[in-house]
Amino acid sequence: MTRAPLSVRPDLNDLEPRVASRPEARHLMDGNESPYPPPAPLVQEVVEELEQVTLNRYPDRDAGALHRALSEYVNWSSDGLWIANGSNEAFLHLFLAFGGADRTVLCFEPTYPMHSVIPRIGTTKVRRLWRTEEFVIDLEDALAEIDRTQPEIVVVCSPNNPTGNSEPLSTIRALLGAAPGIVVVDEAYGEFAGSDESVRPLLDEHRNLVLVKTFSKAWSLGGVRIGYMLADPLVVDGIVRVGLPYHLSSLTQIVGRAAIRHARASSELVEAIVGERDRISVELQAMGVKTFRSRANFVLFQVDDAPAVWGSLLEQGVLVRNYSDTPGLYGCLRVTAGLAEDGDIFMAAMEEALDV
Repeated sequence: MTRAPLSVRPDLNDLEPRVASRPEARHLMDGNESPYPPPAPLVQEVVEELEQVTLNRYPDRDAGALHRALSEYVNWSSDGLWIANGSNEAFLHLFLAFGGADRTVLCFEPTYPMHSVIPRIGTTKVRRLWRTEEFVIDLEDALAEIDRTQPEIVVVCSPNNPTGNSEPLSTIRALLGAAPGIVVVDEAYGEFAGSDESVRPLLDEHRNLVLVKTFSKAWSLGGVRIGYMLADPLVVDGIVRVGLPYHLSSLTQIVGRAAIRHARASSELVEAIVGERDRISVELQAMGVKTFRSRANFVLFQVDDAPAVWGSLLEQGVLVRNYSDTPGLYGCLRVTAGLAEDGDIFMAAMEEALDV
């Protein structure tokens, strides 16, 4: 037997691969995906345009047409815009460019796990603070930590996944004022909260703000993988140094442009999802279940014997996300707002699981 050719970096030995299989279920309400397919005219336009693409040739290296279209849509200069294969890749590029072994990122738990996993991949040290019982950032603790450790990067998820709440803009302003480096706000679920809760207006005031968005949720394009970042051009100039050539495929660029042309149709679907989210929350409360206020496309709720409830739901064909063994989220499950019929089936399955 020969020895292994090379061992993994020692600092990654305790990092679990994110390759867990997804249990089979008829009603997938665990992934925060949109229940709606993209608008039919969008799909038709993509098909027609793909027929004209020479797939044996490399895509537009700069994705110029997509950058111009998205820049106009978000009303932000294209030299301050970075597009990637999903927001996770945008974060990866950010930490490859601005992280490193001698730098630190500050995160607020519980939150999206990749906000601490991706920095570790880039050898950045991770500091964590715990949110309050209402899952918001304790601003006094955060400012004290920033003053004490001087983290180069601060990451905030708002609306926060998996808790669903938005951070007050006053908190973001305070962090921007105190941080010695950049503050990154992940608004993957921002469309479900509304523009008045977005940090987008703060970009004009704070050069150290980085805003990350995605097409995976509100745009119904989780399978395409498009994410983007709005920032000061100097930040994007740093990220360009670590981006690989031709990293956005021809398909990605075509779908992205088509999605922007049909943005109004996507926004109409958001309204339906928000209504379903609120209905689920109200009906769970009527069952005596504790729910947490959500501004995203999902509802976090707490039950006795959450693993048993999760298992009962799965037996009935409904898959939700189990957070019951996650620190800060003991006893919690998370359900994605889907179609009204999915919501009906979920509620009936919950009655069975709770034996109401």
